[in-house]
Amino acid sequence: MPIYFGCEENKENRSLVACMNANLSHDIQNQVTYFSNIADYLQVQSAKSKLKFTISKEGKFSDLYAEGDNPIFNSVAMSSLILLQSKMDKAKLTIQPGKDENNNPVDVVMSLPLRYESDNKDNDFEKFPVFERVLFTIKTNEENIEIRIDKDFNLKTYGNNGDREYYLGKFSNLFEIASVDPYTEAFENGFKTGLIDVTKGLIDGKEYKIQIKNFFENDPNVEVLIIVFREENGSWAEYYEYKTKKEFNQSKFAKLTYR
Repeated sequence: MPIYFGCEENKENRSLVACMNANLSHDIQNQVTYFSNIADYLQVQSAKSKLKFTISKEGKFSDLYAEGDNPIFNSVAMSSLILLQSKMDKAKLTIQPGKDENNNPVDVVMSLPLRYESDNKDNDFEKFPVFERVLFTIKTNEENIEIRIDKDFNLKTYGNNGDREYYLGKFSNLFEIASVDPYTEAFENGFKTGLIDVTKGLIDGKEYKIQIKNFFENDPNVEVLIIVFREENGSWAEYYEYKTKKEFNQSKFAKLTYR
């Protein structure tokens, strides 16, 4: 078996696996905790995922895959290993790889269960208000593309060219979406600027635009904010900033994300 940091004293495969699960879970817990920043917006009280990965013969994480009902939590699970690998690379650290009977390094496939539980009580979570909610909107020269999540936590995309709306596809996590054009460039801009468009629409005769700030941040200490802009005299001005997603969900602007 591979030997993870802090497990060097273990000799048997069973104890190595147990030690790796415990230490690796601890190292990525901050990323799992980060999910609380967006769970209340999605009105999620609990989520679980099985994170599958390979520890390569070079002692690095590869072939990441997350399996679970919530694609956003799956994305957080995968990003946790990506961030951990980045930190290891910067520190020039590698895991001691597994070895075969001839003592040669080999790839080893592993899995790790992850679970999120909200600190809020049951009555703090309302039912998913509609069948689908908009997560992001991406604009191209030909169309607007909405990325939505439904009450069963399926991740889907819909296009609109001004004349009609049409279904584009279903994805298992945000990484899968971000690897396909035209989503790639929009997600890269979201990482760089910290802002990504959600949607816009009319309320009481005024047009409003909603953006999420820091959604792609991997630091659980960074606030994920929802910002509402209002169109005034041909330009957009910040109208209100929601520091909790629950507060936004209770506002009149939440219905702009309903589908």
